[in-house]
Amino acid sequence: MKALTYFCMCLFVLLCFASSALTHAQTADTIYHNGRILTMAGTQPVYAEALAVNGGKIVFVGEKAVALRMKGNATKVVDLEGKALLPGFVDAHSHYINSLLVANQCQLYAPPSGVGKDVPSIIAELKRYAEERKIPKGELIIGYGYDDTVMPDGRLLNRGDLDEAFPDNPVRVDHVSMHGGVLNSLALKKYGISADTKTPPGGVIVRKPGSEEPWGLIMETAFLPVFEQSEPMTAQQEIDATRAGQLLYARAGITTAHEGATHYAQLQTMKRASDVGANMIDIVAFPFITDLEKILREYPVQEWGKYQNRMKLGGVKITMDGSPQGRTAFFTTPYLTGGPGGEKDWRGELSFPQDLANKMVKQVYDLNLPLNLHCNGDAAIDAFFTAYELARGGDYSKHWNVTTIHNQFLRRDQIGKFVKYKVRPSLYTLHTYYFAEAHIANRGKEQAMYISPMRDVIDAGLHPSNHTDFVVAPLDQMMMLHSAVNRVSRKGSVIGKDQQVTPFEALKSMTIWVAEQYGEQDTKGTLASGKLADLVILDKDPIRVDPSELKNIRVLETIKEGVTIYPANTSTPGITAPEETSKQTYRWRAHICDMAEVNQAVGKDWVLASLNEQKINVEMPPTLRFEHGRITLFGGVNRISGSYALIQDSVTLGDLVGTKRAGPPELMELENSLAETLAAVNGFHVQGDSMELLSSGKVVARLQTAK
Repeated sequence: MKALTYFCMCLFVLLCFASSALTHAQTADTIYHNGRILTMAGTQPVYAEALAVNGGKIVFVGEKAVALRMKGNATKVVDLEGKALLPGFVDAHSHYINSLLVANQCQLYAPPSGVGKDVPSIIAELKRYAEERKIPKGELIIGYGYDDTVMPDGRLLNRGDLDEAFPDNPVRVDHVSMHGGVLNSLALKKYGISADTKTPPGGVIVRKPGSEEPWGLIMETAFLPVFEQSEPMTAQQEIDATRAGQLLYARAGITTAHEGATHYAQLQTMKRASDVGANMIDIVAFPFITDLEKILREYPVQEWGKYQNRMKLGGVKITMDGSPQGRTAFFTTPYLTGGPGGEKDWRGELSFPQDLANKMVKQVYDLNLPLNLHCNGDAAIDAFFTAYELARGGDYSKHWNVTTIHNQFLRRDQIGKFVKYKVRPSLYTLHTYYFAEAHIANRGKEQAMYISPMRDVIDAGLHPSNHTDFVVAPLDQMMMLHSAVNRVSRKGSVIGKDQQVTPFEALKSMTIWVAEQYGEQDTKGTLASGKLADLVILDKDPIRVDPSELKNIRVLETIKEGVTIYPANTSTPGITAPEETSKQTYRWRAHICDMAEVNQAVGKDWVLASLNEQKINVEMPPTLRFEHGRITLFGGVNRISGSYALIQDSVTLGDLVGTKRAGPPELMELENSLAETLAAVNGFHVQGDSMELLSSGKVVARLQTAK
């Protein structure tokens, strides 16, 4: 008993010493009190009386009296006056790189997020924007957020509307899905799109009735070349755009942003801005699979997952299908409204053929890097699980951080596999508001009511995140919270009442569960001693307001590592690019299905030297060119083209289509033989000026670069 008493006395002395060391030896930079300090820890809401910050980290969360003992002469004591203090929001999925562009573009979201309720409203806003910016004649005007699904009476924006309003400027209005846009005549000319432009596989070019003239709307693969012709920026412009773009995130209370499909040139843009200290928030970039090889050469695997100047490579991104509102997502059953180009019995399609998707997923697994996969339709989710199971080969013992993005039309029977394989679904509940009516029309009421089934996913024991997919939907965390809790559409209908969640659960999907998604749960996501002082102050406590008012809560202040970044401090000095690069310009390129400048096959004209071991002895041998996801073949008489994807040394070709001209029999025979051979090609090797095309490992064609 004496020993126990002595032990208790010693323990008491130690605790007193620890308390004394905490409260007297450490002085706080800032102390917050007298508010709703919601820690986000545990399974139920837990509040603290005070929170103290020192050196960019939280050093105390608990009783106000204890926190105030850490007050020094320079300590800032913040009276929250009843406002709510939460962990800074962690962005689960958006396209951060786009913020650098749209920060200086015309925002055209439909109400309540914007003014684009109809064609006249869109035109009026574009005119206001152009006049306010004093945009001169001939300069490109870009808007974003156009939502054709809410245009009244089906009256859609077209080329004629933009031509009439802007006869002297090229105008491009990007679709809210980010998968296309509406262009006026000058913009179509700028991007090289005309009546002679063939619609590529997987693409949409809406034509003027009764003609082949493009009528403005360009979607999917037909739109991708438009992204390739983005305007160049100087190094200083990149830095200024970085600050402006990140302020969009800070205004929404976000302290960590996601770059959801990073190409090499975009990574270089972010790296240049990071190197000079331009980042005010953390950026997690997920390079797109087609650019992986080149990025790995410059950024070895061991460097991934580590922040450098507030930017890190978080993992790899693969896209499995398209968008359900754009009718390009992949389903097991047909769309009720047909395909985007009028296709019948249309189920959508995979972005990459299953065999290629399998190789992609296996490649990322072998590298042991985190993986994000865009999956919208239920068939795309099935295809992902096929690739996942093949990659793991029956061995699920090793931890692998995998997140599927969107999961809009996840089926109930698929949830068990998410649990079994410990795959995290990142959901997109904003669709219950923005696109519910479109989903009901396209997929039927039963499927639409189950979009982003957060209730069932949480009840299965999973920790889903939630996201905006900005710029597809606005950066509005309170609207996202509102959509998860209420699931109310634009027209006021409840979309799947049985999938509603509590405000606390919805906040989890914006904070700690996203931190887990990035492997950052030890530093972010809850208010706890030792974590980063990434904080957001709201005018009301989301737990306490009427659920219908969640969307009206305002972000008052955003704090990154103890420093207020929103509202912006006008006295903060600007970031200047190094003198040697300040005026150098960089062009942002959006690659499609290849690794341009990585695979040596890309961007060159290849002349056929032999086919099926037969030397080619014609005056004008066939030539091939791989570039930007398109293979082009000129056989001497006809031009043949199709889509392709290159991953490491494998190649997958889409259907080949060509002209139907007649010519010399020997050339016609050679063209037909080459086209048949290409259809079976699934590999290639390049060495210097020589390339071999392979079918199941056998060389079927040899080519040389054109001299």
